[in-house]
Amino acid sequence: MFNCYLKGIFYYFVFSLSIFCSFAQSSNNEFLKYIDSAWTIIDENPKLAKAYLDSITEPVDKKIEGRLAEYYQLKGLVNDGLHEQALIIHNFMQALKYAKKEKNYDVAGMSSLELFYNTYLVKKDSVLAFRYLNEAQKYYSLSNNINGLAEVKQMPAYVALNNKKHHKSNAIILKDLEYYKNITDDAYYYMYALFMLTTNYIGLDDIANAHKYFNKLKKLKNNKTIPQALFNRHIVTLYGDVADFHFKNKAIDSLQLYLQKFGALRSAMNDQDTRNYFRLQLDYYDLTNDIELKNAFKDSLRNFETAQMNKTLNASIKINTDLMEAETKLEAERKKKHRNSYIIGLLVILLIAFATIVIARYKKIKAAILEYTKSDKEFSFLKTNHEKLKVKTRGLEDYIKEVKKEIKAISSINNSLEQKEKIKELYKNINLNSSTFLAKEENYLELINDLNIDFFTQMKTLHPKLNDSEITICYYLSIGFKNKEIATFLNSSTRAIESKRYRISKKMDTKTNNITLVEYLNETFK
Repeated sequence: MFNCYLKGIFYYFVFSLSIFCSFAQSSNNEFLKYIDSAWTIIDENPKLAKAYLDSITEPVDKKIEGRLAEYYQLKGLVNDGLHEQALIIHNFMQALKYAKKEKNYDVAGMSSLELFYNTYLVKKDSVLAFRYLNEAQKYYSLSNNINGLAEVKQMPAYVALNNKKHHKSNAIILKDLEYYKNITDDAYYYMYALFMLTTNYIGLDDIANAHKYFNKLKKLKNNKTIPQALFNRHIVTLYGDVADFHFKNKAIDSLQLYLQKFGALRSAMNDQDTRNYFRLQLDYYDLTNDIELKNAFKDSLRNFETAQMNKTLNASIKINTDLMEAETKLEAERKKKHRNSYIIGLLVILLIAFATIVIARYKKIKAAILEYTKSDKEFSFLKTNHEKLKVKTRGLEDYIKEVKKEIKAISSINNSLEQKEKIKELYKNINLNSSTFLAKEENYLELINDLNIDFFTQMKTLHPKLNDSEITICYYLSIGFKNKEIATFLNSSTRAIESKRYRISKKMDTKTNNITLVEYLNETFK
């Protein structure tokens, strides 16, 4: 029942976890939809795209993990669309950072290219700008983005244009103009080439060629691959450039016409276009001596500059806030890593201690197992030997019974010579079987005593100095065995038997009677 209870808790936990994960996943999917929605509207309505992005709540890095590069790329495009120049570089730098982490090389290439534009134009830092341009080429190459590489290819012409080297810029563009025109899946590159050609010819005061390429650009208005807002941003700049050309040439009617076209696209103007528009309007009213409208535009210009200053200030505050949040996150991460390092260190120490205990325990268990194995082997050996000993003992008991029967039979023989021969034969038989049943000479004593107990009793009485082994040798000698045979019976050497015979003779003092030990025995025990 307890197991069933545990299973119930386990299944409830798994179910709850799955519900939580599903909820978290659905929430994250909802936030990812905001990114997709922002992409669809970014060119036409950057404010709405910004609203979608702002709907992604903190912490953003957890809510849209894996698509942070796109998120910051979109924020940079929104800043560009809303003319928030101070934030453009900040967000594209963030986009580039996360694109590298996520290995999103298309976003990395595009962000690098945007950073090139803004660093070159705004910060006037050509060294850093070209570093970004090289990165753009690298990342577009990694993603095999042909169109991105085409835009990178246009940048030398853009740099020449920005440095007012209009002939050089035109030469670079015209060389590859057909290549850009043939990129039909995205006509932006052809449009941008025409935009630079028009700007260059205006700079060269060649208004005829400027109108030639400007008219080609206008024909791209309904091209489906170019967002209308992007198209208008290039058109409005060229209207301003043409209006400026006519102002320099004091062509008031043409200036008025292009100022009207210029002003009609106020929503597409960037900061530079807006300032150029106000400047041209002021210059136009100077030419027409319209002081009232000139003053009105001065106020408008002043309000614009104030608004831009506020934007810059707000952007700086936003950047500082982001930096502070990033620093706070970084500090939290540092503390977390610091804490984790302590935890990991503690875990390592505990693991080492646990491993030490386990190893020590293992050694003890191993020693116990070895001891047990050894004891078990010894027990098995003893058990086997015990069984063998039992068999051997039973065999020995049977053999002794047979020997005793023979002894009784010998005892009943009246002829002493025959009896003596039978006894010798019996001893030889015992000797042959001794390797199987008997190991030491002491085991013979019982058998020998059974054969002639009177001999042993009398020898101990007559010669108390003799021990059992020496009496046994005397008995064998009395039967008629030689030293070699006795040595075999007693598992000894012939030399040892001879030495013992010498000691026996000395103890019995036979030499004083001038007779040998054998003669003494035969005489004493006839």
